[in-house]
Amino acid sequence: MKTRFSDRSLLPGLCLGARRLSVTWASLIGLFLIFVISYSSSLRIAYAQEINELSYDEDGLASSKIGLRDSKNAELDLDSIVREAVGNNPEITAARRKWEASKTRIKKVKSLADPMLRIGAVNSPNHPFNIGAEAVKNAPIMSPLTIGISQKIPFPGKLRLRGKSASEGAEMGKMAMEGKAQEVVANVKHAYYELYLIHKSIKISGENRDLLKKFTKIAEAMYSVGKASQRDVLASMVELSKIENGIIALSQKKKSAEARINSLLGRTPDSFLGKPREFEKHKLRFPLQELEKMAIENRPMLQKSDHAVKKSGIELELAKKDYFSDFTAMIEYRRIGEFPSDTWASALSINIPWLWSKQKHKVKEAKEELSASVAEREAINNMTLFQIRDIVSMAISAESTIDLFKKGVIPQAEQSLKAARVGYETGENDFMTLIDSQRTLLDAKLQYYRALVQYEQNIARLEMVVGVELAG
Repeated sequence: MKTRFSDRSLLPGLCLGARRLSVTWASLIGLFLIFVISYSSSLRIAYAQEINELSYDEDGLASSKIGLRDSKNAELDLDSIVREAVGNNPEITAARRKWEASKTRIKKVKSLADPMLRIGAVNSPNHPFNIGAEAVKNAPIMSPLTIGISQKIPFPGKLRLRGKSASEGAEMGKMAMEGKAQEVVANVKHAYYELYLIHKSIKISGENRDLLKKFTKIAEAMYSVGKASQRDVLASMVELSKIENGIIALSQKKKSAEARINSLLGRTPDSFLGKPREFEKHKLRFPLQELEKMAIENRPMLQKSDHAVKKSGIELELAKKDYFSDFTAMIEYRRIGEFPSDTWASALSINIPWLWSKQKHKVKEAKEELSASVAEREAINNMTLFQIRDIVSMAISAESTIDLFKKGVIPQAEQSLKAARVGYETGENDFMTLIDSQRTLLDAKLQYYRALVQYEQNIARLEMVVGVELAG
């Protein structure tokens, strides 16, 4: 009985201990949850701060916490990357190697074929390979050993024509290399100006974001005193979110543009480039007729087609030469065992090309190749003249847009925005009028720089088509 009473006396203590343990575990779990929530909140706040600090320094570029502090002011020079592309671009290197290979072919095709050495037996007494064996009964006593050498000699003029054809082929390779170099340079300039536009767009968007924040504060202040509706504050926040999203999209586009330039320079895609340097708008100094004349004289594609026509003409002349026989000269030494002296033999053989009609078909093929080369040259010439006129037309249009926005639209949009801001603060205009004015100014600045970039890109394309540098 004492034992039972003692057991019952422990129950209240056990229950109390269990309750205290439950409270302790609940406290620990609560503290853990608080820590997790606090840590998650701190991460969100840090991420939001990084997004807000995507920097909008003087260029509107992300640079503070997730950028390169010591590299953000580095400038990207167009002339420097053009030189680097010419020296390191893999496509230019491949074209240069092909040209070097084509030059080595000239001496090869102008050389004679390898001479032929002949060793044999004549009148072997036992079997064909019994050289120097004893003669059989009633067979003439003689040693069957013969040694000869022969050389094939093409008809006079064939080697010269083959050399000329190979020389024209080498010139075609050279023009292909120069054309590829000019194409790469034009692509580098196009990508450079595209990156410049992206940087400018980020900067302008950052400036408009800061301006819109000021408008939001104005709207909030006026709402707090009952002079504006909550709709104005919400509208400004929506517009601010649109600009933020636009900046994020432009930042991603910037990475793609940088990777494009790096690929043209033969670098890794993530190599640092820097900010494109400011530049003065180039002037187109030559009239249309002068540009066409320069293209005909200098464009590598046209010069390559000229050499292709010459090469086809030489191949036709060479095909006609195949009607004439080639020669094979031979000299042979024979060792005769019992005769007073050894003997020598010589011979001259020719092929007979006129028995079959293959030469006729070869000449016909060469004529068709020549006609095709002439047609291709004419097509390239016509395309070149069209491209010059098309590019010049687009450049003139872009230049007109530049002048229009620089001298007219942008100053007017700035005045309109100032008036809308004053009107909103005085209650004469609503908030949407202020937002529309801000949008108009943003679009005007972006269109100005877009037209400027398109003009410079057209100048770069025109240089590729004409074959010489035009900017000045």
